[in-house]
Amino acid sequence: MATIIGAGFASGQEIVRFFTHYYKGGFYGILVAGILFAVMGCIVLNKVYCERIRNYDEFLFPTVGWFLGWIMEITVTLFMISLFCVMIAGMGNILLEKFNLPFQYGIVAMALLCMAVILTDMKGIVSVSAFVTPLLTLGITAIGLYIVLFNDTLAFNPVGLLYKTTDNWLFSALIYVSYNSIMSVVVLCTLLPYLKTKRTGIVGGLLGGGLLCLIALILNTAILIFAPGSLLKELPVLFIVQKYGNAASNIYTFLLWLAMFLSAVTSGYCVVDRVGSKVSVNPKLLAVIICALVLPLSSFGFSNLIAGIYPVFGYIGLFMVFVVLFQGIKSISPRRLKKHFASHHNFKF
Repeated sequence: MATIIGAGFASGQEIVRFFTHYYKGGFYGILVAGILFAVMGCIVLNKVYCERIRNYDEFLFPTVGWFLGWIMEITVTLFMISLFCVMIAGMGNILLEKFNLPFQYGIVAMALLCMAVILTDMKGIVSVSAFVTPLLTLGITAIGLYIVLFNDTLAFNPVGLLYKTTDNWLFSALIYVSYNSIMSVVVLCTLLPYLKTKRTGIVGGLLGGGLLCLIALILNTAILIFAPGSLLKELPVLFIVQKYGNAASNIYTFLLWLAMFLSAVTSGYCVVDRVGSKVSVNPKLLAVIICALVLPLSSFGFSNLIAGIYPVFGYIGLFMVFVVLFQGIKSISPRRLKKHFASHHNFKF
């Protein structure tokens, strides 16, 4: 959840791009995406636990081979760098709007803050996620429900004002899941120390997918209520929340900043981990170098990334979705089922 509830999700921009445009089909798309997230989470965490996988390489290369593995390696690294840059820029923009802090100073401050967390290694990321993710989940859900239940306008109008990612809500949902899976699978592959039992991974996958689905459904409903005006904004949910006064706007701005921060430290850590596994450089020094290098790249626009780069990585990331689902199908093959029953129930076939 921490890798997916980022600024694009919390702001509503991703919801608009990949779901809201399809009107009723968007709700079906969200349900499909939630199911896929749950299934993929269960499959990956189960494989990590059963095969004692410690990192992404140990998951990827034995499955797809050297050539395709390296293609995915490059794709993953480029996507995470792009995401890291945009989240830094987004946090800088929030500091500019709320505190009039010059943009350049803002992105430097945010890069330093992210670097401090990344230097704590995965323990720091998990600690931040454990605190921030429940807060984001409750905050976004509460504000979304408030908008849905206490709105003073209702306009569930068919939407066709902006560019659609695809012409089909089902394929749009697949694209959404695929580009989000690029980084989430990388993070899941590092969680072996936190998987004490097989059941932990299965329950975690189901809860993660289910809660993501629920929050997305609420946000999609809230955005549709205020359509078409909400669909033309870079931050649709913040546009809606501002109608309910400064207090609500400030609370949601803080939640949005937290979402950006969580996405930034997660993607930044993954970049350091990926590059660090290929070059013989001290990880802490590497974290400092990468955080410094993203500063000139953080001028790329937030909505432009979602509208342009995200779908591109989504098409590429479909390969990862198929790989994970294939692993799940293999795990329930007849031979494995026979082995499972024979070992647990003394059955003979």
